[in-house]
Order: sequence, then C-alpha cells, then structure tokens
Amino acid sequence: MNKKQLTVIMAAVVSMGGMSSHASAAGFQIAEHSGAGLGRAFAGEAAIADNASALARNPASISMLDGTNISTGVSYIDPDIQIEFSKGQFVDAFEDEAGPPAFVPTFYLSHSLNDKVTLGFGSYADFGLSSEYSDEVNKEFGLIAGDTSVTVINLNSSLAYELNDHLVLGASASLLLAQAELNRYSSIAELATGGETDLFASMEGTGIGFGYKLGMLYKLNDNHRWGLAYTGASDIDMEGDFSGVQLNTDNAVLDYVRNVDGELTLNLPSIIEFSGYHQLTNQFAVHYSWVHIGWSSFEEILATSKGNECSTKGESDRVCLQKPEEWKNSNRYALGATYQFNENWTVRSGIAYDESPTDKHVTASIPDSDRIWYSAGLSYQHGPHALDFGLTYLEGETGEVFEEEGFFFKTTKCSAMIYAIQYSYTFK
Repeated sequence: MNKKQLTVIMAAVVSMGGMSSHASAAGFQIAEHSGAGLGRAFAGEAAIADNASALARNPASISMLDGTNISTGVSYIDPDIQIEFSKGQFVDAFEDEAGPPAFVPTFYLSHSLNDKVTLGFGSYADFGLSSEYSDEVNKEFGLIAGDTSVTVINLNSSLAYELNDHLVLGASASLLLAQAELNRYSSIAELATGGETDLFASMEGTGIGFGYKLGMLYKLNDNHRWGLAYTGASDIDMEGDFSGVQLNTDNAVLDYVRNVDGELTLNLPSIIEFSGYHQLTNQFAVHYSWVHIGWSSFEEILATSKGNECSTKGESDRVCLQKPEEWKNSNRYALGATYQFNENWTVRSGIAYDESPTDKHVTASIPDSDRIWYSAGLSYQHGPHALDFGLTYLEGETGEVFEEEGFFFKTTKCSAMIYAIQYSYTFK
C-alpha cells in the first residue's frame, strides 16, 4: 500500500449522518420533541401549543398556555436499514440492522407569571445518531462501517412576552451537553501494532456548548396564527481520548498512538422554522411548516491532539483525524390536520418531506437520504390531564452507492417506525 492510498483511507475513517436509532430527521437532527407533534409529522409546531413541549420549537408559543404546565414523554425509534457491502461485482457482506433502536425521553415545564410573561424549561435531545455493524462487516469494511454515536442534550430556559393581543415575542438560552464515540477497524492496525488490535481509529469525548433561539407568534384572531423561530448555529468544543494509526509522511512509516488527549469541534446548524395554524371549523384545523436547516456549516470532521502526539508532518501538524463533509443546507416541508371529536378525544395526521444534506457525500454510518413521513396520532383530555400518542412511518430512498478506494455499499432498505407517548398536566 502506497502513501497516497493510505492517506485516502485515513480521510475516510470518520463519518456522521443519517437516519439512525437517534436521528430521524435529515442529517443527525432529532425532531421527536412531543408525542402530539409526532402524530401530525410536526406540521405547525412553531404555531401550536398543545403543552409545554412547544418551547422546543418556538419559545413565543408557550404564551398560549395558562397556569403551570408539566409534560413528559418518550419516543421509541426503531429503524430498519439494510446495507450490502462489496469490493467488486459481488456482495461480500450484508448488514440487516445497521441502526439499533433507541428511546428519546423529554421533560418540559411552563409557568405564567402574569398576563404578559410566561417562563419555560425543557430537557430534550436536539441531535444524535447511532450506528453499529456486525463483526462480519467490520472485518472487511470496518474503515467505512465501524461504530458511531453522537448525542446532544438541550437544557433549555425560555421566556415569552405578549406585546399585545396579536404579537408575542420569545427567546431561549440553552446549555448543550454533547457526547460522541467513534470506532473504525482495519487489518492495517494489526500491521502497525504487530497484531495487537484491529482498531484503526477510536475517539471518545464529551463537550459543553451554548445555544439560543428567538421566536415570534402572530395571532390574527382565535382561529388563525403564524409562528416563526430561529435557532442560532452552535459550536461545541469536545475533548476526549484518541487512539489509532498515524502515517508519517516523511518516511511512509505507520505509527500507532494510544490514549492521546484529543480535541474536536462539533458544528451544529442554524434552523429557521415557519408554521401556520388555521381553525377552519369548531372541530377541524389544518397546519403546516417549513424548516430550513443550515447544514452547510458542517464542512468537516477534524480531530487534533493537544500535544504533538498526532504530528506526522512536523511539530505544527496535530491532526489525528480529518474528513471533509461538505454538507448542503436542507429543507423540511410538513402538512397536517387535527380533528376534535369532543372535549375528550382528538385525532391528528400529517405528512412531511425531509431533504438530506449529504448530497453526494453519503457514508456508511449511516447512509442518509431524503425521506417521507407518514404520521397519525390520538389524544385524550380529561380535566387537567392529557395523554398523547403518536406514530410515524419513515420511508427513505434506497440504492445509494458509495465508492472509496475500491469499497462499495448500497442500501437495499431504509425505513423506520417511531412511537411516542406523552403525559401532560396543568395546574391552575
């Protein structure tokens, strides 16, 4: 193997993205903020306030909640992703469970201080992914498969202020807690370590970041309103341990470093969401959303060492891992409807189209794609108690093909089921 080949492989060992056990929206964004919202494919989220979970999408919308509200729930994401791997004309390995299932819990609280001011707090996940491949796949394709996990927890404090009967402004500040782990495998590592390990690259780290959200809600009257929210881009500086193969470009010798203090910056995108809600009759309402995600900020994954442990080109070079991503901005379009049978029972449904930001940069952990959401939900209200159920079937595109120095993969199935339950209580 020459220096050029190994350099290309080094650039391909790290990848993020996709519809995994955590991420159900495009890229590695998590949309499961409420059970009611899931039932309508999150159509109208910036303009609807079923419960305190509204603050996750638009802090201004919690102004529609009276008294003190608590809401807690959990979503269960069950992906079904099947991938074929090959080095040539024939399939060499097959993975039928590339994305493991996962639970996504949430908790929210809102409190009306007076007729003008409402406060809120939320704990939920905004971003995440998880992919796992079998030993059979990793033995031959561990450089582009391996194991990957990323989780970003949002601790959100929100405020809504009602300027007048028509306009409400909102803002929130977030503490972002991130954790990531990545492992890639190759027989090249066995050469570099004399057979001790096949772990080609491994990094595990944590980090803390800060974010913010601005929102507004315009109410034409009791039946028609629009919401607009903006989430600022955030950079989370992560620290952790790195171990893996390093190529000394001066003499083409393979080095292996262990437990190096590494640094990595996780770039999270800005988000713009516009929603509308229209009560057409006493029982029937329609709602819609457009969401624009600024994934173009996710240009590369770059891990460096604090010292010179990963230096292969001189003391000024501390690069442990580097992989261009070059994602593009993406959009999400959703349309939903709600029908209230009586004061106790409500049904809802929705459909959404979610664009992938990966464009031509599709990777095996996990292959992202455009996807369609088919959603339905049911709510039961009794006095101060509310129970929401939601389910969604996600259908992604198949047939993506990736090539990197003779490695190929294609998805033969890319779908997921999402189930959610949420309980809310109002103190008045």
